[in-house]
Amino acid sequence: MQRLKRIVQSVLGGLVVLMFVSASPLAAQPSTSTSEAPTKSDSTTSSTEPYTSSRSVAYHVLAAPAYLLHAASRPLGWGVKYLERGFPDLFAGRRPPRGVLPIVELGGPTGFLAGLALYDNHLFGSDHSARIEGLYGGPDTFEGGISYSIPTPIGRGSSFDIKANLKSDPESEFYLDGNNSDRDADETLFSQDQVDITAGFRTAPPDRAFRGQFDLMYEHVETDEEEPQLSNAAPPGLGTVDLLTSRVIFGLDYTGEPPRVSRGTEALLQLDYSHDLTGDRFRYGRYVAEVRQYLPVGFFPDSRRLALRGRLEQVEPLFGGSAVPFFQLPDLGGQSTLRGYRSRRFQNDGSLVFNAEYRYPLWSNVDALAFVDAGQVFDSFADVAADRFQWSYGGGLHLLNRKGLSFRFEVAGSREGIRTILTVDPSFRRVAR
Repeated sequence: MQRLKRIVQSVLGGLVVLMFVSASPLAAQPSTSTSEAPTKSDSTTSSTEPYTSSRSVAYHVLAAPAYLLHAASRPLGWGVKYLERGFPDLFAGRRPPRGVLPIVELGGPTGFLAGLALYDNHLFGSDHSARIEGLYGGPDTFEGGISYSIPTPIGRGSSFDIKANLKSDPESEFYLDGNNSDRDADETLFSQDQVDITAGFRTAPPDRAFRGQFDLMYEHVETDEEEPQLSNAAPPGLGTVDLLTSRVIFGLDYTGEPPRVSRGTEALLQLDYSHDLTGDRFRYGRYVAEVRQYLPVGFFPDSRRLALRGRLEQVEPLFGGSAVPFFQLPDLGGQSTLRGYRSRRFQNDGSLVFNAEYRYPLWSNVDALAFVDAGQVFDSFADVAADRFQWSYGGGLHLLNRKGLSFRFEVAGSREGIRTILTVDPSFRRVAR
């Protein structure tokens, strides 16, 4: 019986194989010779035939934003590759301990400026650092500064800094009528010459979230109206003002290490008190509260992230003071707030601004970004309303180093036109490190 069972199983197995072979498409193809075996090339072709699929019109419609973003970023990628080949040190992510750097400023309060910065991070063989910089924008338009830093006076993460700056701008802008100002009707010009000296102490322990800073600053400012409209308005502060300001900053930093911070929160509170050394008219306080939030974007890598900021600033007379110099009022516009508007485009006793940036890497030390800014100035906080926000938007490139931003190029738009920004200053100045 066992032998008969094995014979039946063999017969049935043979029938199954015969049925499969006869049903195969190859079985229906004619052959020139029953004894001819398939060639090596035929075997290779049949085993490596690529997989193909068709994509619907709906698929391509839904993918259109990705196609556009890819097409827009490709030229940027080619440009970065060219720069990396031609200028390899530009993307090293670090600087030598001493050297000379070119500086270009466009889109700031004084228009276009260009110059050089000389720095030494190991002055005379020590761990002290010094920096001298100068920028030139015309016969009467220039900026210059010198700084000296002594690290770790009371422990790791602390420093003592001394800074001195000189600035001259014969065509500074001031807009009357606050948040409702018209760019053409309310624009006025004044000349400004300023010298300031600051001595400050800061601490940022590497193993703690707390950040602290204390500054004492002297400012000598000379202003003069360039148009009758400003003279008729007679804002407080025209002429010569000598101010002494004490400043305290408290900060918390729960973010990761630069250059690409992808998650965490920063918060700071700044308190200033300023008074005029030659009178009692200008005695006022300044209050600044700022929160920044960094978030990775969905399921993308952490290098693709959102940077969000909210900033509230207000000034008010204190201790018998009656006014605040017009050039010291909180303002919006320029490189770091409402980037689609001119510098100091809106000014009043208070300002509120929100910024959102989407940052994503193009290269190892280059980020592309898209941003939206919204802000308003106000006489009192009760005036803040949703329909009073001014909006700007744009995009650009950030060049990074180990400490964060090294240089940024941005193009911003608003209802008043398009602006270009070139600067080494970050859009969000991080809490002292």
